[in-house]
Amino acid sequence: MRLSNPQLIESVPAGAEILWHDTERAFCKLRGDGGSSGGYAFIPVPPDADYPTVEGLSRLTREYELKDHLDASWAVRPLELVRTDGRTMLIVDYAGGEPLDHIVQGPMEIGKFLRLAIGMSGALSRLHGRGVIHKDIKLANVLADADTEKIWLTGFGIASRLPRERQPPAPPEFIAGTLAYMAPEQTGRVNRSIDSRSDLYSLGVTFYEMLTGALPFTAADPMEWVHCHIARQPPAPIERRADLPQSVSAITMKLLSKTAEERYQTAAGVEGDLRRCLLEWESQRLVSDFAPGVREAPDRLNIPERLYGRDVEIDTLLTAFDRIVAGGRPELVLVSGYSGIGKSAVVNELHKPLVPPRGLFASGKFDQYKRDIPYATLAQAFQSLVRPLLSKNERELQIWSDALREALDPNASLIVDLVPELRHIMGEQPPVPELAPQEAQRRFQLVFRRFISVFATPEHPLALFLDDLQWLDVATLDLLEDLLTQPDLQNLLLIGAYRDNEVSATHPLMRKLQIMRQGGATLRDIVLAPLTRDDLEQLLSDSLRCEPERAAPLAHLLHEKTTGNPFFAIQFIGTLADEGLLAFDYVGGRWEWNLESIRAKGYTDNVVELMVGKLARLPAATQKALQQFACMGNRAEFGMLSMVYEESVDRLHGHLWDAVLAGLIFRSEDSYRFLHDRVQEAAYSLIPQQQRAAAHLHIGMLLAEHTPAAHVEESVFEIVNQLNRGSHLIASTGQRERVADLNLIAGRRAKVSTAYVSALKYLRAGRALLGEETWDQNYGLIFAIEYLMAECELLTADMIAAEERLSELARRARNRHDYCVVTRLRLTLYTTLDRSDRSVDVFLEWLRKLPRQGHNSKVDFPALARLGMKVRGGTRPRL
Repeated sequence: MRLSNPQLIESVPAGAEILWHDTERAFCKLRGDGGSSGGYAFIPVPPDADYPTVEGLSRLTREYELKDHLDASWAVRPLELVRTDGRTMLIVDYAGGEPLDHIVQGPMEIGKFLRLAIGMSGALSRLHGRGVIHKDIKLANVLADADTEKIWLTGFGIASRLPRERQPPAPPEFIAGTLAYMAPEQTGRVNRSIDSRSDLYSLGVTFYEMLTGALPFTAADPMEWVHCHIARQPPAPIERRADLPQSVSAITMKLLSKTAEERYQTAAGVEGDLRRCLLEWESQRLVSDFAPGVREAPDRLNIPERLYGRDVEIDTLLTAFDRIVAGGRPELVLVSGYSGIGKSAVVNELHKPLVPPRGLFASGKFDQYKRDIPYATLAQAFQSLVRPLLSKNERELQIWSDALREALDPNASLIVDLVPELRHIMGEQPPVPELAPQEAQRRFQLVFRRFISVFATPEHPLALFLDDLQWLDVATLDLLEDLLTQPDLQNLLLIGAYRDNEVSATHPLMRKLQIMRQGGATLRDIVLAPLTRDDLEQLLSDSLRCEPERAAPLAHLLHEKTTGNPFFAIQFIGTLADEGLLAFDYVGGRWEWNLESIRAKGYTDNVVELMVGKLARLPAATQKALQQFACMGNRAEFGMLSMVYEESVDRLHGHLWDAVLAGLIFRSEDSYRFLHDRVQEAAYSLIPQQQRAAAHLHIGMLLAEHTPAAHVEESVFEIVNQLNRGSHLIASTGQRERVADLNLIAGRRAKVSTAYVSALKYLRAGRALLGEETWDQNYGLIFAIEYLMAECELLTADMIAAEERLSELARRARNRHDYCVVTRLRLTLYTTLDRSDRSVDVFLEWLRKLPRQGHNSKVDFPALARLGMKVRGGTRPRL
């Protein structure tokens, strides 16, 4: 083969023959000893550098890890991953054939297409039977023997054993896979999960290309490819090629359905219809018309991910976004309802319309166990926007860097501390000067608005979704008010979801929303009601592939048990299938159930209890891992969870695998997350009540022990949130002081972020660990905590508490510096209260103590005393 890529030539071992290559890798015949064949290998191709990319190498590793799930009769099976002479190679079992993109040079003869397509469907069916989803089916990843027409699949570099996963709405150029062949759900823009049916869409694109010689769509850039797959309908193959049998065209178009529920459900179903076509074609050179997929009898329960009974609410949300696109002022759309009612699902429907205007979507989720971490959820949301920027080329990265510097200088460190990933774009930033508290808060709000304005522009409007507002921190609430009531922001849609049954009229959220409305902010409410019996009837009908009338009695029972809560209803259906009360009858070719048997089981009416029952059926090691995970929140990265679990990452994955298969947790590239808060609650409830505090304390100690000293400050909130939930169990004075010190660090960080209420909570937790003896044993620590508490009490207008604390601190101060700073804060307090008489008393008290502290400067004490008398209007004090 003639080669023009010098990096490719240099990456291939001496004497190896390159059989074919693409932009990602080369397939080579290796030379063995004495010139004999040394086998066959895939070698990653360096793009523009001297070495393969990390991504290229990781794909070879992923492919090798799947070797025990592949068979050489239908796949190019990996044998060995070797590194020699600085080269990484994947040695494979190669039986012959060449990529289909070398064979397909135009529209294929119908008989040849059908034979190859049957082989492809059969190979894919076997792959799915081994529990593997390919995720990159295309002509280049299918090998065919031109003579025998035998098929082998290859290109497993992004394949997954996860039965279902969600692709986040990342920029399309960063999504793994091939955009021209990608299923809509793989784009992350349609609020649906990736599963084996995603491969069937890609198979449809491949069939289309084989039949017509062209792809279903053409696009000029990655985002246009995304738009094509989620919104455009291609012309049927028969419209491009008149000699095609209608049924062959219809099979291809069914595979290309936008939603997985409307496609074939299995590759075996595709193979069956193709065999029918081939039989008729070879016997009579024509294929009769038939409806594709009607003979398919999927025996696996697939509950549709489409939303039932939510059309009006989704339309309200989309209309709000349209106003933002048109340049309207910021709006806050509030989506409320019970836990499990589908709030997040409704909001995630917004991903699809974001594509045409190149909109941006960022989301964060408040955690009931982390509600004191200031701005944590906003940081989480903006990390999802900033991280993709790090992969951009140097020119694009510089554009973003310039925009951020222009918006944030000279106060960029306020935002860099919140979103540390910005350091990779902007570099280290100098600290900001200290300001008076109110000025510091105004500065932070201004800088944050300017930061948002970099992302929220007419070119790409921003939708910012904050979930579980019932657990939000006060600092974030104040920031939201500022975003909605200031006139200098546009192209921003704020969406907040909360459980209305957990938010009373006196909840801080409700009080702040009232203030926002009075301040002229635009707020709109979407209240989600439970599903009706008709909605559940349709859900069951679609899930069980039966008429609604047949599903009606089961829907009635389902509504009775779940009161129309979608999450509860779906979990209940799954439990019936798990326990054999909902089963596929292979003789009758349909799903069967017995209402009396279901009623006799006495299922709970409580969703958490139902989830506890599901968890109890998992292996003990899986339950233990889930308990540790539940202590950490809704989401946890592999490394941190492994540290807490005190096992290797590989063993952690093994123990959690059953929970992944059961759909109770999701696994992504670097983290796990619970399917729903109710699953987390159920996992947490498995820990006996009396052991929970000890579990949190143990986790906190592990985090503190394994966090490098240089990173303690940025990780301190995670650490103390665990420690504080079990701090009352600490007996050692040294340990109590260490935990108090960590709370002091957390309090300082919260105060710098103007999150004064959160700061007070950490400081109070630290102070509670210190006894009276600490004034003698660790004066510096207890004084620092008490003084910072007084500052924050003053900043939160708790004047009585601040006055009492400062009076005590003035009595306790051991040195001139401490006494001076306490006096200064007391003067600030009384000035704020307009108590000039007390200010004078405090000042004169300071003067009395000053000489005894060694002050030797010349002070006109009589003059100061006369001034004090005038201010107080009283008698001359004795100095």
